[in-house]
Amino acid sequence: MTLINNLTTLFTTPLVNSAPQQVGFRGGVTQPFQTNESIGVQDRFSSNPLYSHFRTKQEIEQCARSNPRIMELLRKYDIPLKVNVEELDALKKGHLQETRILTAKICSNLSRVYDINPQNIQAAALLHDYGKVLIPTEILNKPECLNPEEREIMNLHSEFGYELLKQQGGVNDEVLKLVKYHHQKPDGSGYPAITDDYTFDISTQIIEIADMYSALTEERPYHKAYSKEDALSIIQKRVESGIFSEDVFDALKKSI
Repeated sequence: MTLINNLTTLFTTPLVNSAPQQVGFRGGVTQPFQTNESIGVQDRFSSNPLYSHFRTKQEIEQCARSNPRIMELLRKYDIPLKVNVEELDALKKGHLQETRILTAKICSNLSRVYDINPQNIQAAALLHDYGKVLIPTEILNKPECLNPEEREIMNLHSEFGYELLKQQGGVNDEVLKLVKYHHQKPDGSGYPAITDDYTFDISTQIIEIADMYSALTEERPYHKAYSKEDALSIIQKRVESGIFSEDVFDALKKSI
């Protein structure tokens, strides 16, 4: 499989208000990760309230059935409603945690230059792939390139996650929008299609670049883990094409 095909498959493939009903990183074990924390370590903050959003299979299925937009998309693409909690558990223990830790480090390197909310960005980083719980396993873990129809289905995970979290409640609007648009591009060429609630900012790039680096450097059914150098080389091409800013890329390099 060529590098381009690998990347095409790979990238079509999770603060909050202080009110008690909304989760956040305020106090106690819910403080943001320190910038010297290792990527890939098991999450020490097992009592983080964000984990309350990783619901049971029955709860997620009920939530999906009661959400008109999710049911509309499932019918449109002829996707059976099957909740893949095993995949979600694996993401929670691996990619989602690694992405959140890396966003914390990137935010630390950018916070003096940009007006960003590290708490919201970390929350969205942990929750950004929540919608993959509704993507069929045979598409998520397909070892070959996805065909166009499968790619369209894979791309639904952003909107699925947004709709599930919105339906469940307890996540603020900024986090929800970052989950929904974490694969959107500065020129609007990403997914899902932008609506009136879309405003592109540096926060989206922070999550996407952390997501991309984590995905490249871990082994997946459709590619071996890339080295740090190869991963940065691939991301550099996206900087050159205008997808990522130089500032975000520099912050990433300082964070790994």
